[in-house]
Amino acid sequence: MANFRVYNANLNRFPVVVDLPHSGTKITSSMAQQLLPTAILANTDWFLRELYDFLPKLGFTVLENNLNRYLIDPNRDPKEKLSGTYYHLIYAQNTFGHPLYKWPLSPLEIDSRINQYYKPYHQQLDALLKNKLAVFGKVLLLDLHSFAEYTHSTTKPTADVVLGNDFNQTASQATLAEFKQLFKAQNYTVEENFPFRGGYITRHYGSQTGVQALQIELRYNQYIGKRFFDEEVLNGWDPSTFNCTKQRLQKIFETLTIGLNESN
Repeated sequence: MANFRVYNANLNRFPVVVDLPHSGTKITSSMAQQLLPTAILANTDWFLRELYDFLPKLGFTVLENNLNRYLIDPNRDPKEKLSGTYYHLIYAQNTFGHPLYKWPLSPLEIDSRINQYYKPYHQQLDALLKNKLAVFGKVLLLDLHSFAEYTHSTTKPTADVVLGNDFNQTASQATLAEFKQLFKAQNYTVEENFPFRGGYITRHYGSQTGVQALQIELRYNQYIGKRFFDEEVLNGWDPSTFNCTKQRLQKIFETLTIGLNESN
């Protein structure tokens, strides 16, 4: 099982790298044996690889994680301390707060997952970004995700899309405004930095010289189906909803390529 898949690693058409860190569903046989029978690996970024499969065809460099975020989460800070729900990059509970494992993971197991799965993903992402920097002197990292509902209480209506640049710390206000306009032109409602300001990948790489990083969160009901999503594993999507959204997203990125070509 390959950890990830890379498209257009050496094609330098645009100063852009796209990554999908939570789109994988694969786990190891060892992890499967460790899981409780009741464990539900919910809140994956379901079907994003299929949804955005047009990106390589447009000439974008894309990194897709094949591994489930519950095996190890590449969008978490390796310096974070252990907690009751978290084994240093590895969840002890799912995002609904329900336990996952029959017994606590050993330090050996945790270190093994870090070395086999976490580090290689970041080494690959770092290499792709450095390649763009060498060619263009700048690079934009687009970190693609999806969500079911907001994770924080609010009186605001839930937006279709949430753009995160850590309040202009990882990408400029102009870059965020450009993407906001692209999505609004396709009739999406857009929120900025709430409740998702950008995870570890966005904040870590967006702090580096020459790199801008923007997290893009798309709500489940915009592409999987027009319904409420609970603690569940998903096996498919509503074709009409999915195909309509793919067409709209493709228009967004086609428009982006026009601007990128004009600026190069």
